[in-house]
Amino acid sequence: MTDGLRPDVLIVGAGSAGCVLAERLTRDDSRTVLLIDRGPSGPFETELTRLPIAASSRAVVVPERRGRPVVRGSGFGGSSAINGGYFLRGHRTDYRGWPWPQQEIDAAFDEVDGGSAGSGSMHVSAFGDDELGDVARAVETWHGSSLVAGPYPGPGLVRVRGNRERGRRWTTAHLLAAVGDRPNLRRLSSVQAESLVVSGGRVTGVVASSGERIDAGEVVLCAGTLGTARLVAPLLGDLPVYEHPERIVRFTPRRPPSAPALLQTVVHTAEGLEVRPYGADFAAFTADPISNDGAVPIGVADMMGTTGLLGADGTVDLGAPDEDSAARLATGVEMVVDMLASHAFADLVAPGSVRVDPVIGMSQHAWGSLPAGHAVDTTGSVDGVPGLRVVDASILPGPLHSGPHETVVMLATLIGERM
Repeated sequence: MTDGLRPDVLIVGAGSAGCVLAERLTRDDSRTVLLIDRGPSGPFETELTRLPIAASSRAVVVPERRGRPVVRGSGFGGSSAINGGYFLRGHRTDYRGWPWPQQEIDAAFDEVDGGSAGSGSMHVSAFGDDELGDVARAVETWHGSSLVAGPYPGPGLVRVRGNRERGRRWTTAHLLAAVGDRPNLRRLSSVQAESLVVSGGRVTGVVASSGERIDAGEVVLCAGTLGTARLVAPLLGDLPVYEHPERIVRFTPRRPPSAPALLQTVVHTAEGLEVRPYGADFAAFTADPISNDGAVPIGVADMMGTTGLLGADGTVDLGAPDEDSAARLATGVEMVVDMLASHAFADLVAPGSVRVDPVIGMSQHAWGSLPAGHAVDTTGSVDGVPGLRVVDASILPGPLHSGPHETVVMLATLIGERM
């Protein structure tokens, strides 16, 4: 499989961080890199009108102790190939106190998303006025305020920016494929890393599910928070994990709403909520019907997060809202119910159809188990574990007011420059 070749760097996971890091590191032609992933290779071509989570080769389901299974991407591009195409920075204030200088964070973001003008390495653009679906348009009418300006969102009405090209996701696998073949980069698909190899107190490689040992000068885990925890747990034991709880309010539409993408606009509140007016019933975006009567969901997410546990025994527990979080969610739900009763939604909402899901769900944003500045340094090196780095959502040092996807890509860009 590897022909016995020993790369300088072995990257485990070719997702949102791994593909970016591989591209950055191999700009130095004196450094050899091996990139492996458990799933298939190559970019996965999908339109934003679909959530291809039913593609078994491209999505895996991780059980969760409280019965809220987590769907994660598999194969090159990882979760960037199956998510909703939402690509937002956190609020600028979110990055205060992070262990990287703000100017480095700004520069890495600008490289990734092109700044206010858009584009960048991830082909980022905001949804235009003429691209809004019925639900997004109604929310913007109801809110009545102008959009938050600039590449960093803030409290108020935020137009979603997406990683896309001609209506299709532009994933990190596309970014890597665009540079072509490099003699110092080798890519292997369908290779599952089962455990780390430790020799003389140093991580020196991994053992694959086939039983083959893959040696390297150093190992970088980019397997996502849950995948990385599975590999480091034998060394580090139980780890904390953080999530964004989400309460769903649903309504039955008078007619099927237009929905060019899952999300085109969101509302960020000063209290730390993100209101997510999904474009249509989730079943409209997937191959399998997973909700009833075409009901349209409006998500209310507490971006301050819950605290859970990734157990050394493999247990995944994403936690539950504490009293303060539950109160914030309740306030957000009340606001959404009032919104759906407003004139802006009169032509969309069937009378008497608004209801609130009894169970609080999760946003599938697990993060923060190995925070930078505490468990890892600014190049992802794991404290006390020579030869091992982590570059994925595990190392986020604090909560974000937006989903973590763009921030993870930014950090891979920034750390790749530092390595």
